[in-house]
Parts: sequence; structure tokens; C-alpha cells
Amino acid sequence: MKHVFYILTLFLFVIACNQSKTETPQGTYYGTLPCADCPGINYMITFENDSTYSEIQFYQERSVDALKHTGNFNTSEDGTITLTDKEDSKGMKQFKLENDTLQLLDVSGKPITGNLSDRYLLTNNKPENFSMEAKKENKAIGFKATGNEPFWNLEIDFANKTMKFKTLEGDSIVTPLPKLVKPQDIDAVSYRAQTESGALHVMIIRDECTDSMSGKKSGYKVRASVQLGDADMKDYNGCGEYKGDYRLHDLWVLESLNGEQMDSKTKAPNLEFNLVENKLYGFGGCNRINSDIKTTNNSIKIGSVIATKMACPNLSTEKRFLDAISEKELNFSFSEGKLTLKNSDNTLVFKKVD
Repeated sequence: MKHVFYILTLFLFVIACNQSKTETPQGTYYGTLPCADCPGINYMITFENDSTYSEIQFYQERSVDALKHTGNFNTSEDGTITLTDKEDSKGMKQFKLENDTLQLLDVSGKPITGNLSDRYLLTNNKPENFSMEAKKENKAIGFKATGNEPFWNLEIDFANKTMKFKTLEGDSIVTPLPKLVKPQDIDAVSYRAQTESGALHVMIIRDECTDSMSGKKSGYKVRASVQLGDADMKDYNGCGEYKGDYRLHDLWVLESLNGEQMDSKTKAPNLEFNLVENKLYGFGGCNRINSDIKTTNNSIKIGSVIATKMACPNLSTEKRFLDAISEKELNFSFSEGKLTLKNSDNTLVFKKVD
């Protein structure tokens, strides 16, 4: 009888151990996560036997390059899978594996609830039309910002002079683009619009910003204050970036014209491109200048350059400079902090002014 008791005890112990054994993920899991300003984020994560993982994210109709990351993971006794190399405050760090489904948890390690909760479930089955191929955007100059919890996005269209704000739940407001205001106390720009349907105030602050879900870094922090109808004003915080080739939008000093270096003893010509206004301002070497401009993917078309009428010893250099840019279309490229404008007749190299 005692022998039977020992066997039964051992049997129950083995069953208990097997029931408490946690599942360790292996293989690749796929899903399309919610996205505030795109149809979805294609996400895939692969777990290896040596407790390492690799993940890839691709923002549909928005990404220039797929975001790739590798690191280590562990599995706790309660079955929570943690990507140990990610910061605790960042999202997309913890998962829970149940049968063949991998559930993405929130920053607190809890299941994500709400109408979109099913979008945070990953499976071994690769969805149709699931792609991680990066595609280059071919869009006009603008500014885009997004935020999480709740998901929202903002688009500023400088060409059509509009601002569009919307949330994933469907709340939205479209306003004309108001006049830019620069606050005196911080490095920022502000747009404040009022319409019959509500109000939209956007503050774009030049400061590094990290997306709380993806970990992607942007060059600007954004605060959008929104009032819809008679509702109270509500603040949204997130990250943003200028689209198109906004590197042009700066002050550039001419270093060389067709290989000839500028005289260091005199003030060199310079150009300041303002892509919001589609204008060029600058100094020709003697006179102040301005012109209308139009940009495409990698070229800029400069209209007839207007200059003041001052006389000075450097007029010959100014004439050569203006002849090279006035009513010309030039390709532009960037390398090591320098801008090159080039066509079949001329090559102009500029250095950025900090």
C-alpha cells in the first residue's frame, strides 16, 4: 500500500510540473498593428533557440526604410516574454504566448483592450500582401506628426496651405494653414487656427523625440491642442518630422562656383531656401536677392532673381553667381554638410551655416 502511495505521489508531481511549464516561443510571428497615420504597421518577430530575437516593422504607405532590431529575450514563470534589451517605458517589449497566438502587451505588461485589441495578436501565419519592402515616398513638402494612447496624426500641407488632424476613433478637423509664429523663449514654431467647426493649435519644437510604441526617433516634439465644436480643448503630444527633402530649408554659403573657391576676404554669396513659402532669399555678393522656387524630388527650379541695385567692387562675382541660378533648374545633392546645385552648365557648392 505504501508503495502505491509513493507511485501516486510521484505521478501527481510530474503532472504538476508539466502543467506549470511555461511555453517558450520559437519561430516567426506576424501581425499588422494599428497605426495612427497609415493603414497599418506590418510587424514580424522571430525567436531563436538561443534566446535571441529579431524584429522588423514596416509602416504601410509611409515607411522609407523598414525598421530592424535584434536583441535578447526571456520567459518568466507566468509565461510573459520580455525583450530584455528594450527600455521598460517603451512599448512592444512584452508578449504572452497562448497556444499558437502571441499577444502584444502594453507598457504595464497587461493585455491591450478596446476595439482594436485583436490587432495586437500575432500568429505563425503570414498574412496576404504582407511586405517589408521599403518604398521611397514621392510626396510634396509637408510635416507629419503622430502620437499614441490615443492614436492620432497631424498633416501640414504647405503646398495647399492646410492642416489636418485626426484620431483613430474618427475625430478630425481640417483648417487653413495660418501664419507661422515663432515663440521667443524656445526653438519652435506655432500655428493657431480657428474655424466654425473648432480650433487647432500646433506647436512644433525642435527637440529629439522618441515614439513610445515603436522607439523610432524624430527631430521634433509636437503638441496639438484641439477643440471640436463646443467640447473642451484637448491636448495631444507626439513626435513629428518634415517630409520631402527639407534639408534644403536652411541658410547656405557659396564655397565654390565651377571649381573656383570664393575669396575668403570678401563676404561670399549665400542662399536661404524657405520651402514653406516656396521662396529663395539671399545675398549675391553685393546685393540682397530673392526669387520664387519650385522643388521636386531632387531638383529645384529657380525663377527670375530680383536684386537690389547697390554698387560694389564684387559685382563681377555676383553677376556670375546670378547668371548660374536665375531662371535655372538645378539638381541638388547633399554630402558631409554641403549642398551641391548642378546642371549641364554650372556646379555650385555651398556650406551650411549653423
